[in-house]
Amino acid sequence: MLSALDPSERASAESVWGRLARIIVMRPRLMIAVVLLVTAALATELRHLHLQVTLHDNIQENHPHTRIDERLAAEFGVQQSAIVALGVRDGDIFNPSTLERLQRLTDAVARVPGAVPGSVASITSPSVKTLRADADGLLVGPLVPSIPHDPAGLAALRATVFANPMYIGNLVTADGRGALVVADFAGDDPERVTAALEAVAARERDDRHEIYVGGQPPALAALDGVTRSIAPLLVLALLVIALVHYEAFRTGQAVILPLATAGLSVVWAMGLMGLLGFNLTPWSAVTSILVLSVAAGHAVQILKRYYECFDDLRDNRAAVIASVTRMGPVMVTAGLVAAGGFASLATFGMPAVRGFGLMAALGILSALVVELTIIPACRSLLPAPRSAEAERERRHRLLDPALDAIAGAVCRRPRLVLGVIGVAVLTAALGMLRLEVNTSFRSWFSPDARVIVADRIINRRFTGTSTIRILVDGHVSDALLNPGAMAAIDELEAALAAEPAVTATLAVADYMKMTNRAMLGGDAGAYRMPTSRHLIAQYLGLFSTGDLGRVVSADYRVAAIYALSRSDDARWAEGLFARLRQLAAERFPRGFTVSIAGGELGQMLATNQTVVREKLMNMLQVSVVIFALSSLVFRSVLGGLVVLAPLACAALVNLGLMGWLGIPLSFATATFTAMGVSLGADFAIYLIFRLREEARVRSLADAIHAALCTSGKAIFFVASAIAAGYLTLLVSGFALWRQLGLHVALMMLVSALATLTLLPALILIRPPRFLSRFRKRPAIRPLPPPLPLDAESAPDRAAPRWSAEATTP
Repeated sequence: MLSALDPSERASAESVWGRLARIIVMRPRLMIAVVLLVTAALATELRHLHLQVTLHDNIQENHPHTRIDERLAAEFGVQQSAIVALGVRDGDIFNPSTLERLQRLTDAVARVPGAVPGSVASITSPSVKTLRADADGLLVGPLVPSIPHDPAGLAALRATVFANPMYIGNLVTADGRGALVVADFAGDDPERVTAALEAVAARERDDRHEIYVGGQPPALAALDGVTRSIAPLLVLALLVIALVHYEAFRTGQAVILPLATAGLSVVWAMGLMGLLGFNLTPWSAVTSILVLSVAAGHAVQILKRYYECFDDLRDNRAAVIASVTRMGPVMVTAGLVAAGGFASLATFGMPAVRGFGLMAALGILSALVVELTIIPACRSLLPAPRSAEAERERRHRLLDPALDAIAGAVCRRPRLVLGVIGVAVLTAALGMLRLEVNTSFRSWFSPDARVIVADRIINRRFTGTSTIRILVDGHVSDALLNPGAMAAIDELEAALAAEPAVTATLAVADYMKMTNRAMLGGDAGAYRMPTSRHLIAQYLGLFSTGDLGRVVSADYRVAAIYALSRSDDARWAEGLFARLRQLAAERFPRGFTVSIAGGELGQMLATNQTVVREKLMNMLQVSVVIFALSSLVFRSVLGGLVVLAPLACAALVNLGLMGWLGIPLSFATATFTAMGVSLGADFAIYLIFRLREEARVRSLADAIHAALCTSGKAIFFVASAIAAGYLTLLVSGFALWRQLGLHVALMMLVSALATLTLLPALILIRPPRFLSRFRKRPAIRPLPPPLPLDAESAPDRAAPRWSAEATTP
């Protein structure tokens, strides 16, 4: 591949690609059969491709915030939390009918497969306790041992519930009109869990009561659902790309052949996913759109070149050989650069994104293999283009004048063109000053998605749905019997509760204060922390291990603090966590480790920090890969920089427009930008290859004009095919995919426009050596003996004018 670019090795390179092309042309049916056989084998691997969306795949790995939740799961069994919210339209929940309904909901949720034993809690749950005094002293018992039916009993229950602040916001709303059932679920089947919870809720809804299901299982189930919707989007993308190809070629053959190879490439990519054991996630599912668009786009390049070669050689098979000889090195170079850019996503800390990057790289490589075999094999079997067909393909009423005008402007005033581009890019890039980093899981979905509607209602009418978790580790048994440690836990919880956005908190300190008040006769002023180690140990001893299983370990070594928030604003969360860290450093005794920022808000901040650090590094990494490969291919550092120039423009415009439009920089939008950089590198590589070829036989200005009017036309349609394929995601109900469609389409269009203007302007202003070295016209060798024709080969329409291996302008 690389030697194809060096004149001293040109004959050798053309010989390699020429021999490969001749093998394909001489035995096209065998080549087609081999590709179809491999396709069939990979298609059988699709049975191993399972739909599986897990929380682990969609959170940042090995981050301190993420490790807090991992510790909480190990110490306290905290898993995927679900909420079933029960509300009344009139009155409050403290009536027999509603309380009985709540009890049935609680029992039914506990029976849902996957529910973690002891995690199901509501005010009617046996595990939710209070202290009562009798003749024998204090007794720890259920908050609701039985549902009262008389007004006095209901009033007493209401007073008892609201006398315990730890239940407000966690299990009952502050206005008493709503109650909550919370539970943790283990396993990797959120759809089954969500379906069971929705069925439980449906049985208890009536005209007086409304019930909503929220939390992590419904969100993951919604991701499962949108992942399945990729099939109709893939069909729509095929149709849209077919229209682009028809506009490019104006012939049915040139529409069907690229789409067929693109479809085969998708089967290869998805089959390799199944073979390598990857799961189908929202990220990997959209790989099919990427492979389809890229494969169809590359097919445009080789077919456009075939028509050019046929117009010169007037021999079907010779044109096939010439097009493969010329385009083979270019396609492999562009494909390897794009695949290398996507493969670099394997360094990302989120498993779903890593899988997407690897699958995209494998898909692009698969597309290369399929296109460089099936297209020339089929093209050699098909009849040669008729004169009218060739003429339709060669001329485009709108695009030809536009490219001619661009070429004229660039060649006459390259510095002016460069200045205009610089001003436009700088204006767009200024929007980066307004760019904010904010990753919200809820932003992945449309505002009217069922899971978001339920989350919004629960957030507004019941309690916050964004979780905050803090882990306190004393490192030795009984460390939490230290009064200073317990007082510090209480202060941390109080600091959380003081935040207006925080609707509920829970910690072991709540149980200590509740017990202290009961021990002192129920005096409201006694709702405070005990101040002696002896009392703390005594109070803890009143509860069973299961009663305190979510807030303190059985050996009193580790404690957890929980909170629910109505806000998921990143700046607010960062400020809150900073204040909590400062408070913990001041209040906790020596020997304690306090890990702030677990829960959903902690995961969001972990992802934000990854965007700022890893994704910017990842974009730099993709750029370095493209620069290194391009410099190696063109044997020139300047060549690598020239390839990067239009990509830098596209990235700056994309990020700047995000700032102007108020679109936050999230791990998703940053990943899309890195994708666009990988895909856009193809355009510059295709143009430079063609420019090198034209520069051997023309002046530099004429070579640029010829390259823009030939390869430039193919670049336009390649960019259109990829952009059109991704724009079909706009009809998706999944906001994350709609963002992907817009970002990639914008990157493709800007990359193509910058390639057709900025790149030739730079070359004219400072001609690089890798172009100026090869300005002599190579000798044209006579044609080799004609290839044998079979019954299906098209007859020559005219004698060829030069060898298939000679440079074709």
